[in-house]
Amino acid sequence: MIPRRRPLQRALELFATLTILSTAAAIPLTARAAPADPVKDLGAPLSSLTVMEGAFGHEPDGRDVVYAVPAGENAALNVVDIHSRELLRAISLPGAAGAWAITVATDGSVYVGSYTNAHLYRYRPDTHTVTDLGQPIRGETFIYGLTSGRDGAVYAGTFPNAHAFKYDPATNRFTDYGSLDPVQQYVRAAVYDPDHNALYAGLMTPVAKLIRIDLTTGAKQDVTPPDLVAKDFQDLDYVDGKVFGNASNRLIVIDAATQQRITFTDAATGSQVTDYPLSARGVSNVGPGGVYFTNNMALIRYDTATNTVGPVPSGVRLARGAAIGYGWFTDNGKPMLYGLGGNYSGGTWRYDPQTGVLDQWTSPFQYVGAPLMHTIADPVTGKILVNAFLNGSTTSYDPKTGRATLTARQGQVEGWNWHSTKNLYVGVYPYGQLSVWNPNAPESPTNPRVLFQLVDSDLQNRPVAVVPQGDRVYLGTTPGYGEYGGALSVYTISTGHLSVFRNVVHDETIASVLPLGSTVWAGSSIDSGQGTDPRTTEAHLVKVDPTSGAVSVDVVPVAGAASITELSIGPDGNIWGLADGTVFVADPTTGVVIRRIPVFNGSTGSADGAMSWRDGYLYAVTGSRLFMIDSLSGTATVIRDRGLYRLTQAPTGIYYMLLRPDGYTNQTNLASYTPPADPCPHSDLRPTVWTGNVDSGVVNRNLRYGCTLVDDLPDAEADWPTHKAYVTAVGSKASQLVEAGSITYGEGYDILTAANRSDVGR
Repeated sequence: MIPRRRPLQRALELFATLTILSTAAAIPLTARAAPADPVKDLGAPLSSLTVMEGAFGHEPDGRDVVYAVPAGENAALNVVDIHSRELLRAISLPGAAGAWAITVATDGSVYVGSYTNAHLYRYRPDTHTVTDLGQPIRGETFIYGLTSGRDGAVYAGTFPNAHAFKYDPATNRFTDYGSLDPVQQYVRAAVYDPDHNALYAGLMTPVAKLIRIDLTTGAKQDVTPPDLVAKDFQDLDYVDGKVFGNASNRLIVIDAATQQRITFTDAATGSQVTDYPLSARGVSNVGPGGVYFTNNMALIRYDTATNTVGPVPSGVRLARGAAIGYGWFTDNGKPMLYGLGGNYSGGTWRYDPQTGVLDQWTSPFQYVGAPLMHTIADPVTGKILVNAFLNGSTTSYDPKTGRATLTARQGQVEGWNWHSTKNLYVGVYPYGQLSVWNPNAPESPTNPRVLFQLVDSDLQNRPVAVVPQGDRVYLGTTPGYGEYGGALSVYTISTGHLSVFRNVVHDETIASVLPLGSTVWAGSSIDSGQGTDPRTTEAHLVKVDPTSGAVSVDVVPVAGAASITELSIGPDGNIWGLADGTVFVADPTTGVVIRRIPVFNGSTGSADGAMSWRDGYLYAVTGSRLFMIDSLSGTATVIRDRGLYRLTQAPTGIYYMLLRPDGYTNQTNLASYTPPADPCPHSDLRPTVWTGNVDSGVVNRNLRYGCTLVDDLPDAEADWPTHKAYVTAVGSKASQLVEAGSITYGEGYDILTAANRSDVGR
């Protein structure tokens, strides 16, 4: 009588006959080469008009015109006739992304100071040509405060090393007056004093500072009023022996002969004051009644004869926003004040000081493809929301039609996230603001709705991490200009209660947030407010009590990393984080780092990072790269190595990013990437191979994209008729995998042994 064989013995015999016995290691998978152009350029989804300052002048044919530079890639100088209200020409400024500074020199030439290449451009109205004069100060990125001097010369300031300089068209040379402060980075404003041949330079962050340069001797003098409380000088103007300064949106006036602050009269109260609220790009040149500016869109006059300030008698209000440029012209024998109003609409106005009549219209400045700031997919409609840098406009891109539609303007979005599928919580710069918005409901006074602002109360201005969960919204923010110490803020939706915990990581920004149970994990960045240099050297991962702000765990997961820009829970239940060019995995209880996966070398900023999980693969964008990590093997594959920013996944599974086209300075386009189809959805991603209730100890892995070793084995959850049938099937499949080189003979044996020990089919 032949004895009956047990299932394991029978399966082992079958396994042995089907398997090519080998002790060689399994052949490692070779990553497939990425396609030549894996990312699809969808073009510019959003055109906008962003003008930071305008100037008024005359063309040789007698036309009165306004000059402005709408921000955009290879920005153009627009010349518009203020009477016929037509665009005469738009001349490209190659390499310029926009201009914070523009002025008309005494010889009629128009000068533009650009960013981020910090070049000086000269436009000659007689020839309608622009000359790129180059970068006055090597290493600078912004030019501010262009002001006209004698004999056609111009002066200006720079960022980030706070220089002041002169350009002399007679010699075609620049004069560098050096860095005006060893700490402060901005010379944000400048004005020439023709009566004393002096240049005033206004610095910003961490405190406002006013420097006077004697252009005859080169001597520099700090003439900041000792009682001035302000963080910045945004604009300076010179009129009738007085320097008018915009110091943190307050008008101050200084006697240029004595450098003493002037006390003037508030017309509304009759009281003597040393400052007055101002929201404008400085004040106008002098005309009938004095100089003019705006505050909260009301037109204000400073009478230089009586040193009295107040609203104009007719109570005029601009419809488009703060004044950003002024010019006096004669219409029918009467002097008229012309101006630009607001940054985003081309609003233009004319004020008659004799009659008090204000006319307003739209100048036809060219709209251009906007530099983009953020993007997020609508989980319900599948549309892609895109927000513009600086301008703050928002558009909704429909992948089905390829069309984009303007939606409610948010302001510059630093971070946003969905709460369920209805409300989007939006963090806005420069106010440190959190708003709630339903993009699929009509725009109204309460949609979007501002919940709070942190810029004044807590000195925070960029909510770079916005994470709603349950009844709370968690914010990670950077501090304001010149400030150190970001914050973790916790907002309770049902009650409106807000807690702000500053300096959770001392002198660092909170750049990423991950609520987990009753605690919050936060990743920091060495970045602080603009105009500062880091005081620290490494980003931290901290565990925080959201009720008290107390830190119970503080680790540095990647030595030397400047920023931890994203945190999430991986399929293994651990924390996955993005620290510059390294992905780390940490224990969710202790913060102890389990492994590090380097992708590239180099640091990133506090807002530069996004991650998304897709069936065991981590997709991420940072440092301009799109890359993918196999969470089982830890293998990183760079899909595209340039030009990308942000990342969001649509319900279709397609990823959308912001794209900086080759040769461009800014990300102006929307782009998409379609991952490979996943042939094994809902893969078993446990680190080892389980056969039913038994762990084989064999390391699990992806045998091909989307399919793990466990996926290729017989399904232990299936309805097996007998235990023997399951074990036999496992043995057969294991032998095939050994023969294919996917696993070793020893691994196949361990899997088969585990299957026999399991309770599958019993």
